[in-house]
Amino acid sequence: MPEPRPSVERTGRTVLIIAAVVGAGLAWITMSSAESFGWPIPPVPPFTAAAVAVLALATWLAARWTHRAVQLQHQAVEPARAVALLLAGKAALIGGTALAAGYGMVAVRYLPSFDAEAPRERVLSAAAAAVLSIALAFAGWSLERACRIPPDDESRDAPGPDDADRSGPG
Repeated sequence: MPEPRPSVERTGRTVLIIAAVVGAGLAWITMSSAESFGWPIPPVPPFTAAAVAVLALATWLAARWTHRAVQLQHQAVEPARAVALLLAGKAALIGGTALAAGYGMVAVRYLPSFDAEAPRERVLSAAAAAVLSIALAFAGWSLERACRIPPDDESRDAPGPDDADRSGPG
């Protein structure tokens, strides 16, 4: 009988590449459309970076709690809570990747005009949001990783980190 496999795979590189392309593409299309209509493009509001920072912190704290409970203390987690934590981790990883690419595109677009005040403000605010979005993606990756079930010492029936790594690239 084959070994049981995890029912939910880790978020793969392909998904993250698609998220980054979509994030950067939407940012580029939005900026190009606004410029073609002659609409001004405002800088990224500081609230945006603060909101992403709060999400990143909350996700990171959930990852720490989950890692401690599941990986170190081998506590059982209520199934609905485990699924919610896993989905939150995946959403933060994919969403953070898309946001980082989008804000990065805004920063890169205005970088050539960095000497002027308005483009400089756009570059700095978008770069701050991009860095915090990378932190959100990393926190999501940590939470997703913390949700992996460790191998059972007495029985090798439970899938663990080694099983997921043997299944090939995610």
